[in-house]
Amino acid sequence: MDATHPQSGHPIRVAMVARAVFPLHGYGGIERHVYHLTKYLTQLGVVVTLYVQSPPPNATPGDLRPHAIETLRYDYTSPILPPNGVIGRQINFPIYSWRVGRRVARHVLHGDFDVVHTQGLCAFGYAAARHRDPRLQTTPFVANPHGMEEFRTPDRVKWLAYAPFRFLYAYGHRQADRAIATDSCTKDDLPRYLGVDPTRVVVIPSAIDVAECLSQVRSELRTALRFRLGLTSGNPILLSVGRLEPNKGFDVLIAALARLRDELPPNWRWLLVGSGSARTALEQQIREAGIAEHTVLVGRLSDEELHSLYEEIDLFVHPTRYEGSSLVTLEAMIHR
Repeated sequence: MDATHPQSGHPIRVAMVARAVFPLHGYGGIERHVYHLTKYLTQLGVVVTLYVQSPPPNATPGDLRPHAIETLRYDYTSPILPPNGVIGRQINFPIYSWRVGRRVARHVLHGDFDVVHTQGLCAFGYAAARHRDPRLQTTPFVANPHGMEEFRTPDRVKWLAYAPFRFLYAYGHRQADRAIATDSCTKDDLPRYLGVDPTRVVVIPSAIDVAECLSQVRSELRTALRFRLGLTSGNPILLSVGRLEPNKGFDVLIAALARLRDELPPNWRWLLVGSGSARTALEQQIREAGIAEHTVLVGRLSDEELHSLYEEIDLFVHPTRYEGSSLVTLEAMIHR
């Protein structure tokens, strides 16, 4: 790839606008996506300035080395409201998006960027600035809405509570020159939920670094995990990975496993890796379904532990109700 701007001759300069990035803010799918996109664009010679929320104390960027990392305050509701609860998120994220959008707009007007690329609701703030100042229209604006869970939650109360959030989400992506669908099966969701012109939708699948993933497998961790999780006697071994939240569909998988319990081999085992607000409800459902002796809620694992565990299982199961592109499924596919 030639990272040189065709008119100016200098390296292409990108404002990467997100709320969070791995490893500064955690291990979620969007955090990973922003990390890999920033990392490999930088390696190709693109000058990336990354905009994210202020990281926790002592957080380090690891091998993430963009041209610059600019941070802004995100949390305006603690300790009264959890910053990422339903209400807290609807207060904090729009404020953050508005502020970061204005900051990026100032730099674009100063001639500092050739492309603006936003993630999720960050599109709203820059879109609002772009609408107010026609001079910003000449700089390409690309937006990735990701999974759009707020549009497809089965929880009616949550769906109603997120109405303002959905409005801002849709507004931001309708203003973009191009909106990214991370999978061909979700490309129609952008016009349907966001009102994006179908001619502006492009499919760019999410990706993972195969060599990076496989390099994290450790033989000593494989051995330790076999004994720690009781895998030496399990057959078959099923694995699911994700946040313990309703949209991930783990309750659906529990119900399915309960129905299949007597048809599976007697020593089958299901490992569930992840943490989240639905853990207590899932634990109760597992007990009531009568599959507790076959199930292990592992909690969170390090990257090395997770990739080592992938090598030990027989079947990866991802029962998500909806999401844009599942990085953990891609990761599982590369392991033997």
